[in-house]
Amino acid sequence: MAAAVGLTLAGCGASPAQPTPTPQPQPQPPVVTPPPPTPPPAPNTAPVVTGLTAQGTRRREPANLADAGEEIVLTASVTDAETAIDRLTLEWSSPLGTFSGEGPTVRWRAPATVAAPTVATLQVRVVDGEHRVERTVAVRVHDHVREVGDMATLFLKDFSDSRIPARDVMRNFLPGCYGTKDELEEVEDNRLEFRITSSAIGPARVTVDFDGVCPYQNRDGDACSVSQARWESIDLEDGSHDVAAGADQVAAVYRQDRWWLCDSKFDPSAGIGSRFVRLLTRRSSR
Repeated sequence: MAAAVGLTLAGCGASPAQPTPTPQPQPQPPVVTPPPPTPPPAPNTAPVVTGLTAQGTRRREPANLADAGEEIVLTASVTDAETAIDRLTLEWSSPLGTFSGEGPTVRWRAPATVAAPTVATLQVRVVDGEHRVERTVAVRVHDHVREVGDMATLFLKDFSDSRIPARDVMRNFLPGCYGTKDELEEVEDNRLEFRITSSAIGPARVTVDFDGVCPYQNRDGDACSVSQARWESIDLEDGSHDVAAGADQVAAVYRQDRWWLCDSKFDPSAGIGSRFVRLLTRRSSR
């Protein structure tokens, strides 16, 4: 019994049980937000050629026209959404003539000689990376002095042959031009009243001045041709012989992409007062 009691007391004097510790939260790694993806590069759109002009340097010269050997100015109007114009490559080309300069404004020289009026196709190519954009302009190339001089000489030689009908004589005159109707009437009257028996037509001296004035009697024209002319004729009314000589001035205009004659005025130096000369000079109004 005593032993049992001792065991019981020893049991009562033991240390009490320790409380279970509260677990501490563990540190978490910081949350890192990834950067947004790099946007794709903006698309490189093609350049746009909004205009291409060709202009000569003569006063009031029509656009898209060049005389043989003349240097004209070409201007390309170009836009590009991403690239500055001075960083684009512009390539100029043509099967005729030569270019000088670079960039959007260059000069083009027409061939020195052309057998006949011709059309030169001038091209600009704009290069921007993989993009190639082209535009062309058509330039009519003439030999102004030769063409006007040839037409004026042909007119005077046809007039000098009384067998050629008046309307054939006038085939290079522009219908509706200020002097065409009067000139046709003068040729028709000459055919009715005279027969030209001999003639001499000198070489044409041509000047070109667009929207200018031919000096004798102030006749409007883009070019003027002056030739010395001499005619011997028989008056069909009385059979008398006449001699007339002087300078014939022919005014020409550039219309409808070609040269036309418009007016002819005779400035006599011999035969003044003769019926033949009076017939040639009776009209001076437009």
